Parts: sequence; C-alpha cells; structure tokens
Amino acid sequence: MSELPSSPPPHVANAGSRKLKKPPPITPKRFQKFFTPRTSTHGSSRVSSSGRQLQDITRAAINRGNATHRTTPRKTVNFADIEIEKGVQTPQLNSRKRKTPYLSPESSPAQSSPTKRHKYATPPPFTILEDAPIFDEPPVPVFQEPICRLKSLGGTSRKLTRSFGGLLGVGRGLRQDHCASWQDYTADFYSSAEDHYELPPGAPPFCTAACNANSLVAVGDEDGWVHLLDAEDDAPSSFSKAHVSWRAHGNAIMDVQFSSDDAWIATGSGDQTGQIIDARTQQTVHVLAKHKSSVKQIRFQPGDDNIVATSSRDGAVQIWDLRCKGGEVHIHPGWGEDAPYASTIKSLSSAHADIGPINNAMANTKATGSRKSEAFSRRNETSVTALSFLPTGREHLLLTASDASTSVKLWDIRGRYSLRGPAVPISTTRHPESHTRHRHFAINSLTLSGDAARLYALSKDNTVYAYSTNHLILGVAPELSSTSSKHQRVQQDGLGPIYGFRHRNFHAGSFYVKASLRKAAGDRPELLAVGSTDGCPVLFPTDENFLKRENNRTEEFPELPQLRRSTRPSFFRNVPTGSKFPSMLADTIPIYEHGTPLIRGHDAEVTSVSWTNSGSLISVGDDFRIRRWKEGSRARELRLNGEAEGKRWQCGWAVTQEGYDDDE
Repeated sequence: MSELPSSPPPHVANAGSRKLKKPPPITPKRFQKFFTPRTSTHGSSRVSSSGRQLQDITRAAINRGNATHRTTPRKTVNFADIEIEKGVQTPQLNSRKRKTPYLSPESSPAQSSPTKRHKYATPPPFTILEDAPIFDEPPVPVFQEPICRLKSLGGTSRKLTRSFGGLLGVGRGLRQDHCASWQDYTADFYSSAEDHYELPPGAPPFCTAACNANSLVAVGDEDGWVHLLDAEDDAPSSFSKAHVSWRAHGNAIMDVQFSSDDAWIATGSGDQTGQIIDARTQQTVHVLAKHKSSVKQIRFQPGDDNIVATSSRDGAVQIWDLRCKGGEVHIHPGWGEDAPYASTIKSLSSAHADIGPINNAMANTKATGSRKSEAFSRRNETSVTALSFLPTGREHLLLTASDASTSVKLWDIRGRYSLRGPAVPISTTRHPESHTRHRHFAINSLTLSGDAARLYALSKDNTVYAYSTNHLILGVAPELSSTSSKHQRVQQDGLGPIYGFRHRNFHAGSFYVKASLRKAAGDRPELLAVGSTDGCPVLFPTDENFLKRENNRTEEFPELPQLRRSTRPSFFRNVPTGSKFPSMLADTIPIYEHGTPLIRGHDAEVTSVSWTNSGSLISVGDDFRIRRWKEGSRARELRLNGEAEGKRWQCGWAVTQEGYDDDE
C-alpha cells in the first residue's frame, strides 16, 4: 500500500493560489505611527475605543516606571483588620503579595485608584460632654472689694467705735482701719469774722494757754499784759472782747500755764522772773526770782501744783517748791525786799552745756588756780528753751531741750546735782542723723501725747520729731521706777526720733513758734497744732494708723496767698526718703506731710497755739490778732463759695486736697 502524501501546514498555502502569510513585521516607525493617538496627529479631540485601551496600557506602564521613586506604600490601609479600641496603627510593608483586597471604612467613599486615597486616617470617635469639664487646678481666689471710706465720721460713729475698744477692737486684717481719711479730722476747722480779738498795736501776743476745767484762755503779750478771754461764749462778738486784762510784768511774757485746778496762773517773763498769780483776784502769790536772764518756759508738776520748774536763757533749770519759806532768797530789783519770793529746791546749772570741753576747762582752772575759764562762761549760756514733766506716776522725771541741738535730756528732780559744774542728766537722746551730717538745730517746744507714749519736739529745721518715751533711755534705769531709791547720775544714751511731721506751709522761723496737742476725748481725735512763720497754723493727726497708710503718698494742695513778711528759705529736694517736700537734710527716718493748714486767719507769723477744753483752737500772731478756730460745716462752705457776697471777709478755713469736697 502506498503512503498518502502528508498535508501541508496550515500556514503554508499553495504557491499558485495565495501569498504566504507571516506575522507582520513591526518597525520603530510603524510602531510610533500605530501607537500615536489620533488626537495628536489629526487635531481631533475624539478618542476611539482602541485609543482608550492604549491609554490604559501606557498609564499602567508609567505607574510601574515611577514605582521606584515612591516613599509611601502603594496599598491603602485595610481598616477591616484594625480594631477601633486599639487605635489607628501604621501598616507595614510586606514583600509577599496579598490576595485579600483592601477594604475601606464604611464612612469613606469608594476610591477608583490608590493614588486618590485620603492622606489622613479618620480619628476614633469620642463622646461629647454636656457639662463643663472638672479640672483639678486650684480655684482662683476671690478678693473682697476695698471698704469705701466715709467722708466724715459723726459723733455717734466715733462713740460706737470707742465702745468696741477703740481702734484696737475694730481693726481689719493686719492693718487697723478707721474707714475714714485723715482729712476728716482736720477739714472742718474754720474761723468767722466774730472769732478774733485785736490787741493794741505795738504789743503782739507771744504765748497762750487754756484752762483745764473751764473755757477761759490766757494770752500774754510783749508789754507784760495778761488777757483772759472766754472761748466758748456763743453770744455775738463775745470773743472780740477780753474778759479781764491786767499787767503782770514789766517786760514781755514768754510763757503762761494754768495749774491743774485753774486756780493759779504761772507766767515767765523777759524781766528774769516768774510769777504765780491767783486767777480769781489777779494778784501775785509767788515771785520766782533766781534766773540771770529771761525765763523761757514755766511748768507745774503733774499731780502737785506746789512744784514748779522754770528754764531760762542763762542755761539753768530751777525747781521751785511754793511751800518752802526762807532759805536763800534772791531779791529782784523790780520787786524789792517785800515781795513774796519762793525758794528753790533744785538747780540744774548748765543743763545743756557741752560737758567734755567744760570738764577740761575746769581741770585747767584747778591746776592754775585762776578764775573761771572763758570757755565755761560762754557754754554756760546755752538757752534751755523747752520743759515738760512726764505724767503722774513718773512726775519726778523732767524733759528739757535747748537752742544748741535737737537733743532731749531726761532728768530726775529727786537726785543731787553739783553746783560747781554742769549737771549730768540721766539720758540724752541721739541727734537725728540728718543733723549730724549737716548741722544742729534748736528745739522750740516739747509736747507729750495723751498717753505719754510719744514725745513731740518742734525743731527749727521745720520738722516736728516724734520720740518714743520708752526709748528715752537704753538699758536698766532705776530712775524710771517711782519706787526706786537709788538715783544714779551716770549719763546714758537714748534713741533718736522715730519719725517726723512736715508741711510745705510749716516753717519755724523764730523761737516763738510753739506746738500744742489736743487729747482724744469723746468723739474728738488727738491732733497736734503748730504755729508757723507762713502765717497759718498747721494741724497734724497723730494717729499712727494714718501714718502707715499715707507713707508714700504726696498730697497736692492749692497755692496759698503769700504774706507780707516771708522768711521761707530756699531748700533743695529731699531725695533719700522719696519725699517731695523740699529740705536741705538727708533724712533717714520716715517723714510724713499730711498736715492741714488753716489759712486767711492771720497776716503774719503765728507764734503760739493752744486747745480749749471743748476742742477749739486758739492761735496768736504778730498781726496783733487772737483767733479762735471751731469745727463745723461752715468750713466747707467757705472753701466752695469763693469771694462772692463777702462771705469770706475776715474768715479763715482749713485747706483740703482737690476734690475732697466733691459730692459723691
């Protein structure tokens, strides 16, 4: 059997019937022409179905070519594999291909491509609180509003305050507070046209003092006359007439004081004598004649009006006992031998002399046998300008001051003092440091507070210095005990002043400028009044609670009228204490300036001031005028009404800060 010929392969055709079919050759030119979209060749924007498929193929190739530059995983996060409680976690790359498709959360929209996935994962759900959150932080402290201070305290309010124990009982917190300003105690003083008494020209008044139990006031003038005026008579023009006047001395009266029962009037004069006068008959009972110069001050001992102390320009302090008769009697040429002279029981010679140089001079005198040295005689004339007894219980202690320095000396009148040299005091206070660096200033007057805890010394540097009576002496002092029998005469050092008062209208231009204190009684607070060369008395509240509050404040007052005679010196600013008060001293203690001047009452220097038993102020000046200052609502009217209708004619009033009288 013959074999049949095999059939040719399918792609081989007969040579005669058709052309051989082979795969079409692909050249780069034909490939570019085939794969170029028609939109680029013909400019048509229409894309066929094959063109769209070709775009899909080329897009995938481009994505594969850029895969090596990716920095983030190609696959999205499969949120189905993540537990919501554990939080969102970053997926890790895995080289092994996962067949499980990645799912998106239900809240996310379906994504067509991995390149269009969200960049940030959805945070886990959280609950919304209806109430405000509670934190563990400490609460913010709530401060109470400050107490609104009253413009003035009436008599009922002040009595109520005292009924609760005074200021100690109504203190708030660490600072005791009155709920009032210090100006409320001084802003109501005024003087009307009927509240002044004119002396004859040529005899200006030098001193004044008020009775302790009645309303009479004594005034001594330059001609030696004593005038008694009734300070509480409410009849019209009653104060403009003297109740009685008589001439007690042949020279100027420097000082006057009433005894405790107002039965006697003690006067010190420039005729070198002092007198004890019966107030009812105006007759001289005792003549005190032992000084060799004018008598500067005279004082009764508290609790015993028979003991009197006098100081003189001769530098000596004499202690008199009005019950003693006989002994050494010094006859005054103006009185003769028949005068009722009193005897001295103690003499403090050269009380404020410089002890060191004097002792050296005395030693030289004893060695050479010559007469008293010239140095001793000069220093022996240091004038003792001020006296003050301590109150009952320590009435044997005497305070003195001089025109040589701002130092106060403490004496025990029970001790023995030698007549051969200067007396040695118990204690001497230190000078203010500002005086030590500059120069010393004199003291015009000494005044004790109502409780005797403070001593106020008016210095000629235009400052009232406050001393603590408990610090007048340092160390153990038997003299301070009333039952001690040992009287040592070894001088000790005391402390200096603790603070001071100043005011722009307070200047002590002469030794006649004095101070006086009104004791607290009833609803009246304690006030310190001083005269001034500027022609206006100045009032200082002494309550130390006001001093703590007003420490760094500066008060602005309106400009006051200038006087005919002004002795105001030119000072520079006091920088060390931060005070705006002009002063030539570098103070090292607090200086307070919250005083109230009483203006328009005088036209010249105001010398002496005193307080009546009812709380009114009496001031005398070189304009021959005696003024009475009362408290009342008219002071505010005089400040506000101006010069209209002549309501201010011959009147005076207290000056306050701007805005004090504004209605709230």
